[in-house]
Amino acid sequence: MNKLFTLYDIEFKRIYKLYAALICMLFIGNLVGVVISVKNSVESISLNNNLPPNLNILKTNLGLDFINDIIIGDIYMYGSFALAVSVLICLFYAFIIWYRDYFSKCKTIYTLLTLPKQRFNVYLAKLMTVVIMIYGVIVSQILFWYIDLNIVKHIAKIGSPGFVNVFKNIMNAGSQINIVSPNIVEFFMLDIIGVILAVIVIFTAVLIERCTKKIGIILGAVYILLSVFGYIYIIVLSRTLMINLLFWHIIYYIFLLCISLFISYYLINNKISV
Repeated sequence: MNKLFTLYDIEFKRIYKLYAALICMLFIGNLVGVVISVKNSVESISLNNNLPPNLNILKTNLGLDFINDIIIGDIYMYGSFALAVSVLICLFYAFIIWYRDYFSKCKTIYTLLTLPKQRFNVYLAKLMTVVIMIYGVIVSQILFWYIDLNIVKHIAKIGSPGFVNVFKNIMNAGSQINIVSPNIVEFFMLDIIGVILAVIVIFTAVLIERCTKKIGIILGAVYILLSVFGYIYIIVLSRTLMINLLFWHIIYYIFLLCISLFISYYLINNKISV
């Protein structure tokens, strides 16, 4: 276990500066979203009611209605977009974390795989790095939503402490797909288990590509596409046949997790050469 955390520490130290920059970009994206939303709302209220365009408009009953109906939804939308981009960057890094070791001048992967330890620990350390990165982004976004609400609360002089309840006022503002769901089951399935599974699938695809040179890219891409197709197929099937979506998602998650870990374990121990 200590060796695993040592490898994780090595991986994280190689990315922490870029990761800090990503969190800063996420925060800036949220602030920009608040500024745009407040500005557009003030201009809209001012134009429709022949009032002077200033922030005091938001302190009126009309302004409070606008905050509840428009601004909160906008904050959710801008924050969700920034979060989605950040998560995609982290998932992209799931590819880079392997290829960087292969194509760097010092060929780090050779050093890692020849160390006196289990090869699979290298895989687990990289998995921990990317998953914790994504979890950190999600937690940061929830914190930034809280900050966003406090900014609006301060501008509009809202006295209710419940206004800054992120789970009540922000996450429930999403009318379509919640990236961070207020529902504990959906949150666990998508943002906890789903994140781990997505990274494992990407890692498996990378190892397939590394072990089957000529057609590796095609096989790796097919593996990812089949994994995504299976997930979508279950959703469509559940709506068509009215079956229990949660049950079949759990079954699919277990199946995909087992097959991906089995393939990865086999490839990294028996097929990848140094």
